[in-house]
Amino acid sequence: MDTIRKILEKRLLINLASFMVLIFILPFAHTMTLRLVAIFIPVLFWLLDTIINRRLAFKRTALDIPVLFLLLWGLFSTIFSVDFKYSLKEYRGDMVTGFLLLFSSINNIEKNKVEKIIDALMIGVAILCLYGVLEYFGIAGQMKMKGRADSFTPDPQYFSTYIILVLPVVFYRFCAAVGSTKYLYLLIASLALLSLVLSFTRGAWIVAFIELVIWGLFIDRKILIFLIVVIIIGAVGLTMTSGHRLSEKSLLEQYRDSDSVRIRLWKFGIIHLKDSPVFGIGYGRKNFAAVYPEFFKKDTQHFHTHNTFINIGLELGIPGLIALLWLFWVILKSLWKDWKDKLNENRILSFAIFVSVVGFLVRIQLDHLLVDEMALMLWLLVGMGFAISNPPSPPFSKGGMGGLLRR
Repeated sequence: MDTIRKILEKRLLINLASFMVLIFILPFAHTMTLRLVAIFIPVLFWLLDTIINRRLAFKRTALDIPVLFLLLWGLFSTIFSVDFKYSLKEYRGDMVTGFLLLFSSINNIEKNKVEKIIDALMIGVAILCLYGVLEYFGIAGQMKMKGRADSFTPDPQYFSTYIILVLPVVFYRFCAAVGSTKYLYLLIASLALLSLVLSFTRGAWIVAFIELVIWGLFIDRKILIFLIVVIIIGAVGLTMTSGHRLSEKSLLEQYRDSDSVRIRLWKFGIIHLKDSPVFGIGYGRKNFAAVYPEFFKKDTQHFHTHNTFINIGLELGIPGLIALLWLFWVILKSLWKDWKDKLNENRILSFAIFVSVVGFLVRIQLDHLLVDEMALMLWLLVGMGFAISNPPSPPFSKGGMGGLLRR
């Protein structure tokens, strides 16, 4: 028992190391085991602390009820799934692990240690984006899809989604930096945008544009000038170095085919929401292909609807879709409130995470990416946002209504 207590004395340091490792390795492919270790260590220490010290330290948030409802409905959907074993695997891997990371982040990340976690993130962003650029020009590695950078991530879709998730946090670091370090974060932001362009993912390009505009309107108008410069340089660069890829007939046809397939999938998914409106067809993207095999006689490369909300509606039924929309509404509302709180010393970071969530929501309208590494990265960022949130003052606590009356 004494040994456990001594280990618990190092709990905060171990938690910090776990989250720093996690945020660094999350986008890397083939790191599942290390990823799970980094996720479960803070949870294990929290449980040990609860048992040994006989106290339940749990930070209540507005996320609790929508997350609990989603977990329960996801379980019901899994029980009634067309493929129970597959749905259970996906439910454990995505939903349970993702929400466990969310609440672990909220309860185990210290406010004054958040910047160190972001340090690890910045190093990871720089390494991934630099490797992606080198990979594209044939200096290092090999692209899994011809002409599209993917760095160490599974594919260009994941790579571009990772970039749009972390880009606002890079902007935050750029705005908060002083002296010569400002140029370092400007370099990382430029590197991230260049690698995003080289991923040739149009949905992510749109999201990055939206994020830059939001940041420019609310935080720094100079970003809008930077946006114009980036667009001009990007257009010239694509024309000079890789414009042939955009002018190739096969690529243009591929983009047109992609648009038409997505529209067809969206219409198909919306029409079939009525087939299993309560519990859906079961959690997991591949259940769509199992239930509607006739669709894949036309197109064998697509096993989901390429829209997260339509797919969740099919998987979890209408109640599950409503719960997911409710959860994202609560997240955005809370982060926006933290941004507007003048007493919140981390309000710019809260806004950066708000922009990340907005960008992710736009991105998942064009693909189903609330899965795997990208879902975990989203929940980790949201958890950080709630960890730095100022708790509301009780009505008669110091600084609350009682404090006002005493004044």
